[in-house]
Amino acid sequence: MPVGEIAVEVLGGALRFVGSIFTEVIFEICVKGLGYVICRSFSRSVSPDGILVVVVGFAAWIFILIFIVLYFSYEYISSQIEIDRCLDVGGSYNYKVNQCNQTSA
Repeated sequence: MPVGEIAVEVLGGALRFVGSIFTEVIFEICVKGLGYVICRSFSRSVSPDGILVVVVGFAAWIFILIFIVLYFSYEYISSQIEIDRCLDVGGSYNYKVNQCNQTSA
């Protein structure tokens, strides 16, 4: 029984170590790195470990995510409007080729 407990502790410690390295690298590169690049373009005396860099990095990622969500929302809504217009004029919409087929009587 002690061998199983030791294995669980070793595995848990290893996973915590890998997780902390992964989290630290993502935070340092993605958040602080982007914040530093943005702040550096406005001022030459920016500390790479400052709170301003972190705040600007988080704000930049929020703006990036909002832009991505708005883009895909626009694409989806515009395609739904196109389908609705096709059906309103009495056509049938071919979803495989994304094209409106007008039926002439």
